[in-house]
Amino acid sequence: MRTPCLLLLALTAFVAVSALAQTSPATPTIPPQVDGRRIQNVQPDAVWARVDKCFLPDYPQSALDAKVTGSVSIGLCVSPQGEVTNYTLLSGHPMLAPPALAAIEQWKFQPAAGAVCSRVRALFSFRRDGTTSVALAHAILPDHYGDPGLPNFQRGGEDPTIVPRPESAPECETAIPR
Repeated sequence: MRTPCLLLLALTAFVAVSALAQTSPATPTIPPQVDGRRIQNVQPDAVWARVDKCFLPDYPQSALDAKVTGSVSIGLCVSPQGEVTNYTLLSGHPMLAPPALAAIEQWKFQPAAGAVCSRVRALFSFRRDGTTSVALAHAILPDHYGDPGLPNFQRGGEDPTIVPRPESAPECETAIPR
């Protein structure tokens, strides 16, 4: 009698932990591209020209205290209406990724002609002195129009496609924490 009760208790605990693991993702939920819009990789300088408002992440105090530095790379799509409609965390430290994602959600762009989602990468840097910055870079994945993306891209390697914020782009504000 005792063995079946222990087995039942162990099975119940296993099912509960499995269910909890499935409902508590380690990374934020990514909004789907529900409209089926085609994707076009766009040069970073062309995307910078469309920026109306950009936001920098707030450096988490816990990350500063732990001396966590580095960069967070986010692939994003900008709709023809100027909204960030889809984004994906490509790389970054778990303590730095949430504020970078919260910042990119707040970006606004000038509308563009056509029915294409413009894809680019945002690279947020978190420095030891507590400052943050952002640059844009070419998308890694191929698009629907023949751009191969960066098929030989290696994380940590040199990326010649990085374009820092030009002086003509608006000054980035500190993101409102979510």
